[in-house]
Amino acid sequence: MKLRVRARVSRYLSLALGRLASLSPRLGFFFSDALARLWTITSRRPTRAELRALFPSLTAADSGRVLRRFWVSHARTLLLGGWIRRDGIAPIRMLVRPNDAIARLHAPMIIGTFHIGPTLGLGTLSERLQGETLVLRGTQFPLDRATRQNVNLIEGTDQQRAATFHRAVERLRDNGFVIMALDPNEAHRIAVSFLGGTLHLARGAFAMARVARVPIVPLVARWDGDAIELIVGDPLPVSNDEQALATSAAQWLEGYLRESPGEMSYRILELM
Repeated sequence: MKLRVRARVSRYLSLALGRLASLSPRLGFFFSDALARLWTITSRRPTRAELRALFPSLTAADSGRVLRRFWVSHARTLLLGGWIRRDGIAPIRMLVRPNDAIARLHAPMIIGTFHIGPTLGLGTLSERLQGETLVLRGTQFPLDRATRQNVNLIEGTDQQRAATFHRAVERLRDNGFVIMALDPNEAHRIAVSFLGGTLHLARGAFAMARVARVPIVPLVARWDGDAIELIVGDPLPVSNDEQALATSAAQWLEGYLRESPGEMSYRILELM
C-alpha cells in the first residue's frame, strides 16, 4: 500500500514539475531543487553515516554535499520524466551536451549503462551513435513513446527472453550496438566485490559479450549545472569469463563513484 501511494505521489510530482519545466526550464529546475533540499532534510535514507561508511574519505561537510547531490538528481529525474511526457525528446536534445567520444565508438559493441544520474539523458544515444542500435530494457521508458528507437523489453517467458537475447546477439554480429543496463530490477545476477561489500549485477550483458565476443563500454549520465553530460568509460576487456567481466564493470563503477560519490543512487544501494 505504501509503495503504491509513494508511486502515485511521485507521478503527480513528476507531471507537475514537467509542466513547470515546459513553461519555463528555469522555473522547473528551481522547484525540483527546492524539493531536493526538503528531501535532504526529511528523508531517512540514505543517511550521512551510510554514505561515510561507503566512502570513508568523506568528511562530515562532504557527506552533506553528497546527500544534497543525491536528492537533486532524484528530484530532477522526476522533472525530466514529466517534461518528456509533455514535450517528447526535445528537452533531452536541448539538455544533453555533445560528446565526441560517443561518435568515436565503433560497433559491434554493448553500451552498458547504470541507473545513476539523469538516466533519461541516455535517450539521445541512438541518435548519436554511428550505427544501428538495439535498446534492451526491463520496463517501458517515457521516450519509447516519443521516439522511434529500436527497443525490446526484456520480459515474458524464458523462451521470449531467449528470443530477445538471440536478437541482440544478431544485432551485434551485424555490426551494430546494443544498449542495456547492467543493473536492472529483475535479472539473473552475478555477485561481485564493490565498495567493501557485494554488488549484484545482471548477467545478461556479460553473457552476451561472451557469446558475441564484443566489448562492453560503460556509459552514464550526470548533471553539470542545468545541462547533462554523458560519461564514456574505457571498454571492458573482452573475455570468455562472465564473472571477470562483471568484476571489471563493478570496478569501473566503483572508481567512478569514488570520484563522484554524489552520483550514488537508490538502485545501486538496493543491489548491494
